[in-house]
Amino acid sequence: MIRWFLLLCCIVTAWAGEAKMQSSDDMESQEQEERRLSTFLREAAEYRIGRSQATPDPAADGAVAAELERAHAMREVGGRTWYQLWLIGRFTRARWIALDAWEEHPYTIHSGAVIHFMLECRAENAEVRGTLTELQRLWYYIPDYPDLSAAMLTALELGERLQKFETAVDLEADDPRQVVKIEGRSFIFDIDDLFRFLSQHGDRESIAPRAALALARSKLLSGEKEDRWTARRAYEDFLERFPDSPLVFEAVLEQALSHLVTYKGSDYDVGALLDARDLVDIAELEAGGDPGRAALVSAYRKRITAWLQDRDLSVAMWYSRRTRPLWLAWLKRPPELKDPDSGARFYANAVIGRDRASPQAGSATALLQRLPPG
Repeated sequence: MIRWFLLLCCIVTAWAGEAKMQSSDDMESQEQEERRLSTFLREAAEYRIGRSQATPDPAADGAVAAELERAHAMREVGGRTWYQLWLIGRFTRARWIALDAWEEHPYTIHSGAVIHFMLECRAENAEVRGTLTELQRLWYYIPDYPDLSAAMLTALELGERLQKFETAVDLEADDPRQVVKIEGRSFIFDIDDLFRFLSQHGDRESIAPRAALALARSKLLSGEKEDRWTARRAYEDFLERFPDSPLVFEAVLEQALSHLVTYKGSDYDVGALLDARDLVDIAELEAGGDPGRAALVSAYRKRITAWLQDRDLSVAMWYSRRTRPLWLAWLKRPPELKDPDSGARFYANAVIGRDRASPQAGSATALLQRLPPG
């Protein structure tokens, strides 16, 4: 007995230590990002000072324009030498050409266009951290760049493309906890940083709302226990910040998913299903008569109703087993109940009343017929 107790203590201690280690990793990641940003801001301040003191140089402007044109050609058709065709991709080679031009002449009238071009090349290569770096360089180094919104859109589309949230939702899952396919945290730290930056600095009409919603989705996809709750809070933050956004409908529906993934099982958890059902009802109000949205609401409601049916039927069966077999009923049934089958009847009738045409209702009807009259 003592050995089992010690084993249990070891397991609990290991679990607690693991949780602390994960929290420590998260804090370390945040500290590293803060240090990186601090260094970045210092370099940006130095660049802006140098840019403000630089004198116009038409020769440098022409040289950078020519190199940028050569970089565009490299990106479109690639190189001709064997290493350009095989070892080094055309997007990487094109970015190198632009980078060499920018490092040689950092203060020309084409500096913003050069950094924007390097951002596009990194996005083509799906380099999330590199894309974020170029975007931050544009934002902090050249804040008056006229095509900054286009650069942000390129970065946002890269993050959304890699996230693939739509393919992660499975309404046909047998268990509510499996309605979102977990991808893990390892691959989305950089994407989180990208979405967080866009959410803070993007325009409130399009970029910032999409980035904030994508950030909430990342939390939902992570699979970490604590992120189940931070995802829910992230959706609430989105609705508070952007109450008039066209994405409110998607946010409310996905907030319902954040409740479903916390489902603890049919024996003792119905709150997650009821909360998700209520959010789907709210999403219906945001559908605005759109047929596609109405169909999506219907699909969510149908699936959640089926899970509720499964849950209540399971509980009804559980109550019925408390009085079977008869020779063990005295041990299993609650002694204070005058009618020991009342729980089974209650949940069976709930199943029938919710959807009489469902398969679960047929099973509930058969169960009621087997029970003695109450």
